[in-house]
Amino acid sequence: MKLEDLTKLGIAEETAKQVIAMNEAEISAEQKKLADKDAELTMATDKIGELTEAAKKFDGVDVEKLKADLAEMSKKYADDTAALKLDNALSLLLAGSGAKDAEIVKGLIDKSIVKLDDGGKLTGVSEQLDKLRQDKAFLFESNDGTPVNTGFTHGDPPSGNSAKGSNFLNILKENQVKRK
Repeated sequence: MKLEDLTKLGIAEETAKQVIAMNEAEISAEQKKLADKDAELTMATDKIGELTEAAKKFDGVDVEKLKADLAEMSKKYADDTAALKLDNALSLLLAGSGAKDAEIVKGLIDKSIVKLDDGGKLTGVSEQLDKLRQDKAFLFESNDGTPVNTGFTHGDPPSGNSAKGSNFLNILKENQVKRK
């Protein structure tokens, strides 16, 4: 609307100027709202573009399979951690048990019945250790810290005084002669 259009309609020039000023103020306010909405629309369009690009990275990815894999890996991690804690607790127990070689003794323990409770206490191992101390005493030191006497010594080979020792030395000499 123009001033001359209003004056042609018979509206006083001063009143027409006021009507035009009010109309321009309303138009300006609506233009500001429109500009704000355009900015929102542009931001939304940009965000949709970013999200679409991000979603393209996951095209063909089976989300349910990923969830199942994560659950499986979490369980394996928990199982491995529990096994490691059990193994370490068993190693600590064997270190203080008087075992001469803790790894050998550990290999003789049935780990399927050994459990580690939440307090860090091992169950099912003391009975096995007691049985191993009876059956395979040579694997443990005596209560006073000296090795258990097994009847064998770590000395020289049997002397020629016994029949077995003499036979042993003769066999060794024969084998040496045959090799030459």
